[in-house]
Amino acid sequence: MKKSDLKSIIKEELINVLEEIRINEAFADPNIRKVSKMGGIKGNKYNNWFTKFANTHDIAWDKLPSGTLTKTTNMNDPMIKKGLAFWVNTSRKSNPYASQSWDSTLPEGVMAVTLSGKVQYDGREGVGAKGVSKYGDASGHGKRGTLQLKKLKEIADEVYVMDMEMFRGGTKALKSTRAELKLGKDKFKDSRAWKAANIKRYKDILNARVGTRDNVDAMVAKVVKLANIAVEEGMAVIRIGRYDEIMTTINGYDVAIRDVTSAMSRALRSYGEYIRQDNAAAHERHGSYNSDASKETAGYIKKVLRAFETGKGIERY
Repeated sequence: MKKSDLKSIIKEELINVLEEIRINEAFADPNIRKVSKMGGIKGNKYNNWFTKFANTHDIAWDKLPSGTLTKTTNMNDPMIKKGLAFWVNTSRKSNPYASQSWDSTLPEGVMAVTLSGKVQYDGREGVGAKGVSKYGDASGHGKRGTLQLKKLKEIADEVYVMDMEMFRGGTKALKSTRAELKLGKDKFKDSRAWKAANIKRYKDILNARVGTRDNVDAMVAKVVKLANIAVEEGMAVIRIGRYDEIMTTINGYDVAIRDVTSAMSRALRSYGEYIRQDNAAAHERHGSYNSDASKETAGYIKKVLRAFETGKGIERY
């Protein structure tokens, strides 16, 4: 073999290794990264399972947030039947269903992949169920005799599952999908414009204050900040919830973006009322109507902030 040929082979293999690292490290979800490095899942430049699956199902793997793929040892997990599942062996073991000597051992790694309970097969450019002519070998190690849901449940040590329904409509088309963000009577299609508008509204109300400032200002500022973060994250990767609502995450809880924008809008409206009540209370000579009203309004704002901090109960506001 010529020295130039050897260099060319080494260079090509190095490119393949670097490309595999680039593809796998692009995943934001640590479990997707983990599965991509297991045996059974092809991850090189020219035959990448994740790229082929994305071609078929319009999934932008690099945009899926942490927590998209979860591990379970419960073989009756409902997500197995309705979602995407990677069936994993944590160690080598004998194949109880082997009919040929070359299928007698089940390697460590991804044994098979199912979607809605159906075993998936690799094609030249896509991934799909058996019976479609363009799909060939089973995804994963794909040992004969094991490629039935009942048998996979019996053999696998653990399963990594993903709710495909949350990303229906595809993640590559996210830039063309927009939630309608409302702030009072105004509507926005862009999270940046919505953010700028609600910060301006907060500052305008704040400027109406007379006298001393108190922690209500800080509470509202925090509500605005947390709402902005939630909306920006929700708009980055569109996830559809149970009732076709566009979702975001606050403190680990799934919350509809519509509830986030509604709660923040009410918080700002209440803040305006609080400022007026507090200003009026400063000029009260008899009674404490405005003073009492301002305290009640401040209490409501505190509850809204608590909902934003915990991620619980935002829909009530």
